Amino acid sequence: PSKNISSISARGQCARYPKYIFHESGGFLFCSTCNVPVDYSRKASCDKHLETTSHKRKAEALQSKKGRERKVQKTVSELFELTEAFRAANVPLKTLDNVDLKDYLECNLKNVGIIPSLSHLQQFCLPRIFENHVTEMKERLKT
Repeated sequence: PSKNISSISARGQCARYPKYIFHESGGFLFCSTCNVPVDYSRKASCDKHLETTSHKRKAEALQSKKGRERKVQKTVSELFELTEAFRAANVPLKTLDNVDLKDYLECNLKNVGIIPSLSHLQQFCLPRIFENHVTEMKERLKT
């Protein structure tokens, strides 16, 4: 038998921790410090993430940047428009991995949050854009 608790949601798991430790977006639980998704099905997984050296290092760095606005990871649905815009402009998504461009977009665009890596966009956003494109083409061919 699985040890996962099927009745707990990302939002429910988020509520078990102090404010700003985790946040829920699109049904996923994200670490607010590291901006990475965390397995919310077990509390032990969340606790284990909080004990990692990577998390502790990022938490210390965040404490030293007092006064800076906290940015949080966005879900696929919130990044869909950005990915679609890059595709429509024929700009390679690998451009978003450029550190200078990423910093500029995160600092100067409202509500962007943390821009994910190319691999994340390829894995989660592009299949959805492709499905929308296929649907759109089918609609055009019907008329």
